[in-house]
Amino acid sequence: MSAQIMAVQERADSTELEAGSSFIDITPGRQVFIAGYGQNRLSKGVHDPIWARCLFLRVGDRSLVFLSLDLIGLFLDDVDVIRKKAATEDLHPQDLVVSCTHNHEGPDTLGLWGPTVGKSGVDSDYLDELKERALSCISTAMESARKARLEVASTSVQGVSRNARDPDILDRTLLALRASDNDNRTIGTIVNFANHAESLGSHNHLISSDWPNYLYSTVEKEIGGVSLFQNAALGGMVTPDVKAHSFEEAKRIGSATAYAALGALRRPKALWPERIHHEMVEIEIPVTNERFLRLAQLGTMERKFSNGTVKTEVHLIKLGELWLVTIPGEPLPKLGLQVKALMSGSFKGLIGLGNDELGYMIPKEDFDPSRYEESMSLGPETAPVILRAVGDLAS
Repeated sequence: MSAQIMAVQERADSTELEAGSSFIDITPGRQVFIAGYGQNRLSKGVHDPIWARCLFLRVGDRSLVFLSLDLIGLFLDDVDVIRKKAATEDLHPQDLVVSCTHNHEGPDTLGLWGPTVGKSGVDSDYLDELKERALSCISTAMESARKARLEVASTSVQGVSRNARDPDILDRTLLALRASDNDNRTIGTIVNFANHAESLGSHNHLISSDWPNYLYSTVEKEIGGVSLFQNAALGGMVTPDVKAHSFEEAKRIGSATAYAALGALRRPKALWPERIHHEMVEIEIPVTNERFLRLAQLGTMERKFSNGTVKTEVHLIKLGELWLVTIPGEPLPKLGLQVKALMSGSFKGLIGLGNDELGYMIPKEDFDPSRYEESMSLGPETAPVILRAVGDLAS
């Protein structure tokens, strides 16, 4: 298919907008415990790099950074280190949105997949290196900023994902945001879509960014710039619809997702935000998962729980007709649709694993302690707290 992107006609009275982008390799330089599936899955090499990818936007005097990492997740404490160090006089820590693709073929950055149950798999030296590389990625994106235009598009994607828990509930909506310069050259593209990065399965021991690897390479080959992936309502269990766990299937899933985004961007809607509207609310979620509490007490999972609750945050970003909400974990599709119902933008996106990773987020009415996702959830009050936070921000 042709990936030609039509130029967006400039509006004479639009507020000046700038954009910059960057990416940097964050592949571990040594053997690590791979995140996901179980304990003691050690890496035996690298198939393709994992990345930090960044899109920087400035509208008037307000800035915004989207940083996407090919990792299983990062806790808020680690996100805060990046945000505080990246902050400048013109860029406040709150202006950075750090999300992870939930990659199951990268290093353990949460502590849950070490040599044995109860022993962390986090390589602290790698985590420090990761943060420094992330800061470099952000700095380069900001330094490369130039006058830009924005466009957004959405489409429905078939044949790449399925819900293994509730087959009839799936949000197939893909959202694509493109920043381009005055010569219609792509600066950066964000693809927002719900699908676990786990097409390779548990038997793979090679570091890889999984199917997003092929998303990045396809989008960048066709239209240039830097491509980012943000996972959406991937919980419960939105997984690649593969015939086998293989790199061939990872390529099929990633390429199909990329071409869906490119096809949507052939019919884009121009965005003319007069400003970046970005609000954040801090929330406390009750923690009733005894396993999580025990791992936190042991120091295996380095996340601060206090008096049976955990503090985290939810963000609402408005770029004209585009509304984006961050969710600090993996919302099930039903919860994702409930969140979108609270939003008023013509285009609605949900950034899963946004600034935190607190496990599966399950609608309270569907919470069943006998099921797997519940064992990796804070508890039944998580979804109601999230919905109240989004409702407050969106009202």
